[in-house]
Amino acid sequence: MKTPKKPAADRTVTIKDVAREAGVSAMSVSNVLNGRGRISEATADHVRAVVERLGYRPSVAARRLRLSQQWTIGMLIVVEDPDFLSDPFITAQVTGLTNYLTAHSYSLILRGIKPSDFRTTGLFQDIEADGMVAILSGEQEQREWFIQELSTLRVPVVLMQEQRLPDEADCAIIRQDDFGGGRQVGEHILATGARNCWVLLPQVEWAAMRARMAGADSAFAEAGASELKIIRCGDESFEVSYDATLQALRQGPPPDAIIGGNDQMAIAAMKACLDAGFRIPEQVQITGFNAFEIWRYVDPVLTTVRSAAHALGERAAEELIARFKSGQFRQREIVLPVEFQPGNSTRSPS
Repeated sequence: MKTPKKPAADRTVTIKDVAREAGVSAMSVSNVLNGRGRISEATADHVRAVVERLGYRPSVAARRLRLSQQWTIGMLIVVEDPDFLSDPFITAQVTGLTNYLTAHSYSLILRGIKPSDFRTTGLFQDIEADGMVAILSGEQEQREWFIQELSTLRVPVVLMQEQRLPDEADCAIIRQDDFGGGRQVGEHILATGARNCWVLLPQVEWAAMRARMAGADSAFAEAGASELKIIRCGDESFEVSYDATLQALRQGPPPDAIIGGNDQMAIAAMKACLDAGFRIPEQVQITGFNAFEIWRYVDPVLTTVRSAAHALGERAAEELIARFKSGQFRQREIVLPVEFQPGNSTRSPS
């Protein structure tokens, strides 16, 4: 059997070289590299091995010209805090998105914009990308305006954590079940005998946090308990949440329980309660949301809800790439489950 001729070491390896070495067509190689067509797994593995052995690297410029694609996804995060990547929920979504895109030969352009600058900035209009992923903060009316502006880019858009499906045809929303998670928190607290409850929320709201509160509120309403009292914090930082909780505690009797909009805010509330002389969970119960690693390292261990943040980012990338191939989103509304994670910052149900 004649051994396939290997390409000369002094020239660039082409897709035809890979095809010749693998004993398949150039189209089959292209399909394997781009995840298209019906190629057996054994053949695909063989082609990938040849690609690796020959050191073949597709020409990004040629691929863009041939397919009229940028092979780039834009990610827009509209948030007041310029240090937004310190938020573990945002970071987990970005990580999931980036990992999936990298595995499928796409790159990511990340932009953070303050809500107050959105109307005047050109930071997102100049993003040359095949699609957009957006994480938006602010009131519902403001977010709807952001979405309308994004639609002028005329590219597919995935909105993260939005609760309402926009009218635009080329748009999908992916969120976790924050309402369901909030309801589980409410039901758990009620089962312990608590009736008077505070909720910590930042001044600039996220749709997800509002949904968490709505879920808990629905459980309290069904039980005939008092309405949840909102304690506004300037932002989600430990210092601000701590100060807001401590001030509220000094103005009157403590609540039976405090629900943090996320784990950071809940841990700040826990510290404020302890410093004010209240025992946890005997006098005040505390719950958080997201269950990132920080919840394990506080004493008592925080009762929280395990988030699907990383999976949200992965799913956004997956749905966009599928949209590029088919011309339409497979689903326009996707909701990922969350999991209630009991800890020691709340009492056992009676």
